[in-house]
Amino acid sequence: MNSKLSQLEKNIKRSLWRHSHEQISKFHDPSFILKAIRISCIAITIFFCIGALVGIASLYGLNTTAKDVNRILICLHICLAWFSFIVVLALIFDFKKYFIKSGWLRIAVNILVLVCLIAFLSPDSKNHILDYLQSEDFLTFTLISYSIIFLSAKCLELADRKKTNPSLLLASSFLFVILIGSFLFMLPKSTTVPISYTDAFFIATSAVCVTGLSPLDISTMFTPFGWLILSILIQVGGLGLIAFTSVFSIFYSGSASIYNQLLIRDAIYSKSMDAVLPTVLYMLGFTLVIESLGAFAIYMSVPPELFASPHDRLIFSIFHSMSAFCNAGFSTIKDGLSNQALILGSQSFYLEISFLMFLGSIGFPILINYKDKLVGKIKGTIWKDKRFESKVRVDLNTRLVLITSLVLVALGTIFFFIFEYNGTLKGMDFSTKVIQSLFNAILPRTTGFASVNPAEFAVPTVLMVCLLMWVGGSSQSMAGGVKVNTLAVILLSLKATITGHKEPSAFNRTISASAVNRAYSVAVISTLLVFFFTFVLLFLEPQMSFKDIIFEVMSALFTVGSSMGITAELSSASKYTLCMAMFLGRVGLLSILMGFLGAQKEIDSTYPTENVIIN
Repeated sequence: MNSKLSQLEKNIKRSLWRHSHEQISKFHDPSFILKAIRISCIAITIFFCIGALVGIASLYGLNTTAKDVNRILICLHICLAWFSFIVVLALIFDFKKYFIKSGWLRIAVNILVLVCLIAFLSPDSKNHILDYLQSEDFLTFTLISYSIIFLSAKCLELADRKKTNPSLLLASSFLFVILIGSFLFMLPKSTTVPISYTDAFFIATSAVCVTGLSPLDISTMFTPFGWLILSILIQVGGLGLIAFTSVFSIFYSGSASIYNQLLIRDAIYSKSMDAVLPTVLYMLGFTLVIESLGAFAIYMSVPPELFASPHDRLIFSIFHSMSAFCNAGFSTIKDGLSNQALILGSQSFYLEISFLMFLGSIGFPILINYKDKLVGKIKGTIWKDKRFESKVRVDLNTRLVLITSLVLVALGTIFFFIFEYNGTLKGMDFSTKVIQSLFNAILPRTTGFASVNPAEFAVPTVLMVCLLMWVGGSSQSMAGGVKVNTLAVILLSLKATITGHKEPSAFNRTISASAVNRAYSVAVISTLLVFFFTFVLLFLEPQMSFKDIIFEVMSALFTVGSSMGITAELSSASKYTLCMAMFLGRVGLLSILMGFLGAQKEIDSTYPTENVIIN
């Protein structure tokens, strides 16, 4: 027995010695040392990236003295020095990986950092180019570019390593941007007077979820710096943080992992892996072109006397083009789009806003589908070969979205014109009434603008607006609601049930059972959420009318942004409740539930089939 114990003791000592020897030898392994140095450099770079962004926010957002500005600039130059050190190390030790085989975005930001450092070390001169390169603006642009792109790439690398559920990652990204935006709104230079964190969080949520509800007057309470923050939140919220970070990551590293491609595909609902990157680029390209053309059209149509200078007119045009296309509905002008100078001015402004809202609500798949069709037609005409055109067809999703959307716009325009002819439209000439009816028919499905006061709507108009808010825009668009795709599928399924067909179909195509199940699930969940949030707000605000509460809830939940004027009167608890409604409306409760509870693959039912009486 003693001999066995002694032998066991020897074995334990031997294994401990071997393990300790392996650990000690590992520390002397050059590859281990290089890996440890690399991880340490990445960690320090992340720290400096966050520090640079915080410093820039402090520089532009805080009421700082000259001494404070100098201290912040010293900290920012330290960040620049570290970034330059990392770039130089990469240049010396791994030039091929970081400057040849890398993505063009990494090369660009590396060069940008080196140029900024060289300009800082250069003596002052009267050269205008060098003066700009030595300015605070160029320093902040360099640090923001490097920091955001580096952090985006590392975040996606971490998500790739952890294999995070795409739905949960998408929801988390929206929440992260909301929190960042709420703190930026608390900076002294963001608002003309200090605001509460509840209001800052509410507006940040409304911007990221492209809703448009606000307890404050954006035109008077926010400064140009606050408008800039608001516009960034709207743009990021409209396109999605995943789309931006994915593009940064892919062009930073030069390639994308399988997980990252799956993540982007789920975020943008791409049909195939091959179409992931082109789809993201088309989304960004369409957004830039449409918003630019929209800004130009708005600039030419708004009354010049409404603005103090052409610069203010340009800011107004850019902001409202973006706000309309992203279906956000925020306005930087007193009284919003109900401003009398706009109402009495050229009605072409409202037609332009309507067109931008409509484009933002039909979704990128439809725009891309028609772009492909147009390109095929042009190629067929140039090469005199109709095969180019026949390769691309207008798919079922595009047809259903366009037909349903146009029918809703037409019916909404007609009924609004009839219901409000002697109401909110009273006193307008006939053509203005038609244009305002069109504007207010598109608006409830997408955007929180208001040219007339919703509190003065007739009861039938309120009911129609609530129905349009419930429907919303199309899938993968800037708009909310259950989506016109869902409505079309439900109506076709109803038609199939009534006519005795086993499966719903349209345009010689059968709609998949999974699409039908998902459509009914979205409709049921959205209806339950309306009841839930209405009940909560009625409990929290017993003094308010049922009509005002349910209108506010549907506007928040379906990310519309219209209001009967009660948003500013809500308690803090009610505002946070509406924030939750806006968040779920933008991200989708069904997606979150599938992220938490959904299976990784489809599970075939193995139980016997039995009928349930439905009558």
